[in-house]
Amino acid sequence: MLFRTFSFDKCTKWIVFFMISVLFFAPQAHSVSAQEEALTVRVASIVIDNEPIKTEYVMKDGHLLVPALFFKHMGTKVDKSDKYQSLVFRYGDIQFALPIGKKQSYKSVKGTTKWETSTLTTEVLELEGEAFVPLLDVVKNLEMDVTYDSRMKRTFVTTNSAPAPKAISTGNPNKKLVSLTFDDGPDRHYTPQILDILKEKGVKATFFVTGEQVKNHPDIMKRIVEEGHSIGNHTWSHPSLDETFTADVIQEVTSTQQMIEKTVGRASDLFRPPYGAITKSDAIVLHDIGYRVILWSVDTLDWSGKSKEEIIDIVERDISPGGIVLQHNFQSTERVLDGTVEALPTIIDHLRKKGYKFVTVQTLLDNY
Repeated sequence: MLFRTFSFDKCTKWIVFFMISVLFFAPQAHSVSAQEEALTVRVASIVIDNEPIKTEYVMKDGHLLVPALFFKHMGTKVDKSDKYQSLVFRYGDIQFALPIGKKQSYKSVKGTTKWETSTLTTEVLELEGEAFVPLLDVVKNLEMDVTYDSRMKRTFVTTNSAPAPKAISTGNPNKKLVSLTFDDGPDRHYTPQILDILKEKGVKATFFVTGEQVKNHPDIMKRIVEEGHSIGNHTWSHPSLDETFTADVIQEVTSTQQMIEKTVGRASDLFRPPYGAITKSDAIVLHDIGYRVILWSVDTLDWSGKSKEEIIDIVERDISPGGIVLQHNFQSTERVLDGTVEALPTIIDHLRKKGYKFVTVQTLLDNY
């Protein structure tokens, strides 16, 4: 499994100035029992490179702790070593580990195999299965600028690093091309119906598949490819990437790609994150693997059980040249995607009358 072995061979000193206030604006809160005191988990936003990112946090002994995975929004790779019960942070050539339940930090010394030990301001906590780390102790190892605006009661972080590779949500706005996309399949109920309609209408679409479903329905997956549709990676088990450790993100993606290649003998450089959730760290990792991240410009909300008429109205309201339409084809015992199948022929007919041409996402991007 990729990145399961954690090596600490390089390290660079990070200097940071940090100011923070105990009070955050309008926090939402719920109580969590800890061994020594009742900690309160609140929610507020921290601004990273001018983008507000909502996060949970707790205050303990005057110190701010945030979920370890929050640092993925800063471009940091975050993992957990079960063997050592530690959280592992990697940012460029800097690597350090924070043992859960302890007030210690182990930081690799640049150019050696040695670790440098230091004491944290407060111990790393695990609350309701989620690890919270002292923000001050983590950011002091980052070459980033942190300020606190007392008037706005908000913390600002500037990473001083290049922006993450941008996700793609639309094609060329000057060409009347549109891509229909279907997520979470293949399944045995909706996917065959969708394929029948697409074949009848002469339309090629793009299917973002999960590895688990490809394994369960290899014959449907083969039909998708044989009928000329394009495919994309949608992880193995559909986790929210912003809540997933880096090594697990890589495993989700690579295992799905392996299953796709095993089933249809074809690779894909398209990836769509479940729920559209992606951090800066995830975007960098996916780019390094060789993926283009695809989002959408039209969300039909079909997963919520929208009717045929509601889906058609959404598409006709939001469509524009270069549009990417998000739909789904997951298995549902509650038949929530009936509207997707029922609306599809009308969507195709109406958009064609408006002069749109249906293409795969790959073709859409080739025409940008």
